[in-house]
Amino acid sequence: MNMKDKEQKGKRRRESGSEGRMKRGLPGVILAAFTAAVITYVVLLNVEKNALSAYEKTDCWVLAEALEKGTELTLDHMDSLFRQTQVDIRHIPQEAVTDPRTLVGSQAVMTIPAGSMITKAMFTPAVSYRAALDNPVIAGCKAEDLYQLVSGTLRGGDRIHIYTVDEEMGQAYLTWDNVMVYQAFDSSGNLIPPQDTVSAATRINVLLEEGNAELFYSELYRGSLRVVKLWE
Repeated sequence: MNMKDKEQKGKRRRESGSEGRMKRGLPGVILAAFTAAVITYVVLLNVEKNALSAYEKTDCWVLAEALEKGTELTLDHMDSLFRQTQVDIRHIPQEAVTDPRTLVGSQAVMTIPAGSMITKAMFTPAVSYRAALDNPVIAGCKAEDLYQLVSGTLRGGDRIHIYTVDEEMGQAYLTWDNVMVYQAFDSSGNLIPPQDTVSAATRINVLLEEGNAELFYSELYRGSLRVVKLWE
């Protein structure tokens, strides 16, 4: 074998060894690439999950229509007044109402606009007021009966003190305190919503103890009753 043949044989041997090493290393390269791909996928999946969790939505209850201050909730309100919608979970307060049926028997402490998320702080048990009345009744009166009803500003849900005025003696006496205005009406007999700050109330309905109704109407007839509105 001449020198040239030896060199070619050595070259073939070196090339064969190099190809063998490449073939032996190929599975490792593939495994490393696969591992890197899996890690990248997991990382991207977590990034996406964290990004989506920041905008996670859940169901909550909102008002389908405006709710007037002092409105007492009954079972009849449940289907028409409330609806479910989805909002960002981060925007739901801890006091959010999860079941509107738990509000039956309560009343709104403020005028609540349509679309508002309902919370427990927006309502108070109406029975807490009626509990002090053995036999509550609704009594109505006109503006002139109660000296213009605080210039027509009374609205449903307001609380008033009712005084009896003795014009001969020039004195006034507190007759009923913390009386609830149940409803207020304008001159056309239309119910005035609490958020209406323009219309003048010409007639109101109030909640009284049944035993006080006779005295109430007797004093109305005499024109001796006056009211003051409790400041809120």
